[in-house]
Amino acid sequence: MTVVRYCREKQEKYTEKCGLAVTLSAAFLLAGCQSASHVASAASAERPAQAMSSMDGVQDVRWEITQISGQKAKFFHHQPYLQFSSQFKQLRGNTGCNELAGSYELDAGQRTVKLNARAGHFSCDAALAQEAVLMDALQDAERFQLKGGQLMLQDKSGRDLLQAQKK
Repeated sequence: MTVVRYCREKQEKYTEKCGLAVTLSAAFLLAGCQSASHVASAASAERPAQAMSSMDGVQDVRWEITQISGQKAKFFHHQPYLQFSSQFKQLRGNTGCNELAGSYELDAGQRTVKLNARAGHFSCDAALAQEAVLMDALQDAERFQLKGGQLMLQDKSGRDLLQAQKK
């Protein structure tokens, strides 16, 4: 038997085995999707999905960052923004270069906020300074103020660290 013929036979057997495994895997996945969609449609028939919306005016709103520590926020690859998700108490946004994500605690009555955020690691040389100042501002934020369609995050002494516009 030649090496070429031996390799061809091995390849055909491998293809047959892999083809069967792929077919079986696809069948199981499709069956799972069908039963999951059946359950989801049954649940939605019982109770319609509701969009999460917070009454405090801060959460579940996209806040486009306009100023960071008194400096105008710059657009690099993306518009810098923050969004507080009330359902899971998750913070997400963008520094202008990198996505940011984390968690938060917010007390609307006391107007206090505690943020725990991390940014991605995509290198944008021109955006590094803004990203560093933004991440420091988020770490130092303890209070917030709402004035019209603007959100101000402040440190413990009441100094504005960040301003954002409701979008």
